[in-house]
Amino acid sequence: MHTDRIEELLVPYDPTPLAAALDRRRRGMRSRLISLAITAVIVVLLHFFGPEQLRGGGFLALFGVALGVSLAWFLGYLVAYLLARRDLRGVGTGTAVRIGRPGVQVAGVFTPWAEMASLRMATGRFGRRPRLELRSSSGQVAAVPVNQMVVLPATLDSTTRAYSGGRHGVDLTALDS
Repeated sequence: MHTDRIEELLVPYDPTPLAAALDRRRRGMRSRLISLAITAVIVVLLHFFGPEQLRGGGFLALFGVALGVSLAWFLGYLVAYLLARRDLRGVGTGTAVRIGRPGVQVAGVFTPWAEMASLRMATGRFGRRPRLELRSSSGQVAAVPVNQMVVLPATLDSTTRAYSGGRHGVDLTALDS
């Protein structure tokens, strides 16, 4: 009888989710730019060719607010696009996470089970994406953003528990909030 044993979980870096996010942000930025241009054309046409009542200070302020809102939407999408592009450039290559009988490796840093202090999902400040963070008992820290892998955090947790003999798991509490 032939059985294939799974000796370890290998999770490669995967830019696919980040590339999809970049594409969505690019489309959103383009649509906001088109919206801004249409708003600007309408404001100019109303100002120069509209009735005399639309040339007063109150209406100019209203037109300015309309243009400002449209410009703010565009700038928001532009910033989101630039951040997504930066994230895509930062995707690693090779193996992001390796979990096996000897221990766990995150972002190229290997730690045997006996020397592992924690393996947890962590979030950063300002709404940063969650990341898998490995801390060794010597204080060394390695992390991989979750959006650079195509594996569910629960899969990492159950695999960690299986290969560590139940001594360790992935702390998922950061994902609850």
